[in-house]
Amino acid sequence: FSFEEALYAQTFPNWWIFPETKTKKWKWLGEAFPPKVAEHLFNNYVTGKDLVLLDLFAGIGGWGLGAVWSGRFRKVIMVEIDREKCRYLDINFSKLDIDYEIICSDAREIDIIKADVITSSPPCEDLTVLKFFNYNPTDAGTVSLTFFTISYVNKVRPVIAFYENVYRKILRDILTSYGWSVSRFDMSKIIPQKRIRLLGTKKF
Repeated sequence: FSFEEALYAQTFPNWWIFPETKTKKWKWLGEAFPPKVAEHLFNNYVTGKDLVLLDLFAGIGGWGLGAVWSGRFRKVIMVEIDREKCRYLDINFSKLDIDYEIICSDAREIDIIKADVITSSPPCEDLTVLKFFNYNPTDAGTVSLTFFTISYVNKVRPVIAFYENVYRKILRDILTSYGWSVSRFDMSKIIPQKRIRLLGTKKF
């Protein structure tokens, strides 16, 4: 299973630039939100053109790239805490025909930014099976960042917000208690890999 095959499975283009370090580039790609899934969601849940997207946990830019491919957005704003990922976001998005902004910061420390669509895929390590078997005590803040997303979205009140993560009861219960629609989302209908995730949406 080559890295090029993994790129195909995650639906990133073969020209997308990654660090040279093998373990890092595999980790970054494995954590990424598949841009073809983002494109599908935008085309099926979002109407209109010339929209602004705010991605609260950009990673390597899967939501942002999907926004570009959908043709519905005039600007993509990406928030990412990892400075190296911010650098690669700039390298890759500079090749695209889109107005973009990268905010290299903890999402919890940014000001309120008006956007038509908000996306949020906070770190999921806390709720993975791998963490359980590794007895990993590190807290990536999955639950607290979920509450942050809900609060931030309520302040901005975009047309629609998307939340994506591993499917766990605790996340489903939190989101539904705040009025989000939650479903088990089978990405294999769109991308060439079996991947069941939690998808939350909130409309205003």
